[in-house]
Amino acid sequence: MEKNKTTLIEVLLLAVFVLAVRIAFEGAIPFFQNQFNLNFNETLRHLLQNYPLALLMVVMDFLLVWMLVRHMDYGKQPILRTLLETGGLVVIALGSAVLLRVMQGQEGRGEGSFFNYMYWYTAIAAFFFNLIIIAGMDIYAYYARVQKKALDREISKKNKATFQYHQLKHQMNPHFLFNSLNSLDYLIHTDQQKASDYVKKLASLYRHFMNVSEEETILLQEELDFVRLYTDLLSQRFDHSLRVVIEVDKRYMNCRVIPCSLQVLMENATKHNVVSKDKPLEIRITTENDYLVVRNNLQPKTYQVASTGVGLKNISGQYRSVFQQDIIVNKSSRIFEVCLPLKECKA
Repeated sequence: MEKNKTTLIEVLLLAVFVLAVRIAFEGAIPFFQNQFNLNFNETLRHLLQNYPLALLMVVMDFLLVWMLVRHMDYGKQPILRTLLETGGLVVIALGSAVLLRVMQGQEGRGEGSFFNYMYWYTAIAAFFFNLIIIAGMDIYAYYARVQKKALDREISKKNKATFQYHQLKHQMNPHFLFNSLNSLDYLIHTDQQKASDYVKKLASLYRHFMNVSEEETILLQEELDFVRLYTDLLSQRFDHSLRVVIEVDKRYMNCRVIPCSLQVLMENATKHNVVSKDKPLEIRITTENDYLVVRNNLQPKTYQVASTGVGLKNISGQYRSVFQQDIIVNKSSRIFEVCLPLKECKA
């Protein structure tokens, strides 16, 4: 409904603008022709024969359209955008008329003679010339943006499908399931109550996987709840040699993140690093400057672990598609760190 309303406003504004241009053209041009014997085509020809000035006008038109597209996309605040573009067009036309008269040496021929009828007629000619150029640029930019958005949607669908596929592989990862069942078997023989709790947590883990499989984003609070559950399962597997510290500012809890992104990062950390009583692995999850920071100490395994980087690539692709922002990866001799952008935060 809102989109249709915006489109209607744009059409009405365009109709009003075209009508105003037609009235100005049909009224102003004959007036100058009858009163001052000025020919519009001749004035426009003089304007365009000055190549540096014509080039400058086209460059200014391009900068005007570029700035508006960059800071005020089509369909957003159409009235303000139209006013700004019209105002910029008028400024370019008036400035072009000034430059032309200066270049022709017609400045300062008596008080008030600079901004005479010839100046205003030149400004009108410059206005219509720049209007045509800007209209052409606007049409090109509009359709380029439409095509880019369509392409972004397709890329987003592809990245989402790829991410879901690899998430499914993680969910059904034989190693994870094997380790979980081994831990469960051990608990059954040692502590049946803990075994029962473990089964419940494992069931909750897979329930979460299913619930978020169709979601693009979830609240940070939900993701952290899932991470705590996942941490409990990992603690059983690593005999409490894994330490996960969560120090997240409460004001970020209603921000949104990509589902299971923390789980993938934690899985990568335990996959590539030694986790033992002698060398405990610490993973810290904090918030810094609108980013969720996941940091772990580096203690690489002595044997080679195959790494394709698929996990980070998938997370990066999801953030680019959904949030139009990439993740940040920092690595030193002691620390590996991934920063995930926090978006759509609500108070």
